[in-house]
Amino acid sequence: MAVYRFKVSYEENDDVFRDIEIKSSQTFENFHVIIQDAFKFDAKHAASFFVSDDYWRKNQEITLRKEDLPLDEDEIRKKVEPKKLMAETKIAKYIEQPHQRFVYVFDPNVQWTFLIEMIKITATESPKIVYPFIVKSVGKAPKQYKQLKPKDELNPEMALAGLLMKKDEEDDIEDDEIYKSLHTGEEAVEEDDLNHLEGEEGEEESEDGENLEESEDNEDYGFEERDEEY
Repeated sequence: MAVYRFKVSYEENDDVFRDIEIKSSQTFENFHVIIQDAFKFDAKHAASFFVSDDYWRKNQEITLRKEDLPLDEDEIRKKVEPKKLMAETKIAKYIEQPHQRFVYVFDPNVQWTFLIEMIKITATESPKIVYPFIVKSVGKAPKQYKQLKPKDELNPEMALAGLLMKKDEEDDIEDDEIYKSLHTGEEAVEEDDLNHLEGEEGEEESEDGENLEESEDNEDYGFEERDEEY
């Protein structure tokens, strides 16, 4: 059984590529899985292969998901060949020349695009190899998801905007406290003021004779004698 070797290049940087070998009897779904593994993607999104000409123009589409297949009448109306499903389509079906090309698109929202060209055909497979497999890996794969910069790398404009937002939040909290005090009939009282009020209440109790222990302590420390000296 024949084995195809393909070069799979990242469209935006052809210095990033993977050489992959796959058996002619294997499907485009097998090819999709090994490409995802080769570039460390998560395979959570839709994907399609397109049979291409020498100028990378897309023709027949081979899609991953059944829900991406259009209705038959839509294809008839467009007068194009119906989409195929990866799991049901062998790679050999679309090998029309020694340097056959495909375009692989992953995640329609981001449009990760890879250019695929067959570079070698081997007549027999090796019994020691599990196909498909990655023969060569060159260049650092692009990150599938962009990461936010750490806070210390924010530019001055972003840092200033953050400070202004923080100031607005603090002002809002202060306004809320004033609003609550006005509508509950209570004034906002600091902890020091509460302590001071408690002290005054204690003094009033001693003057009325209600707090006998406190007045006795005052006599023990000679407060009355000091008053006479002054």
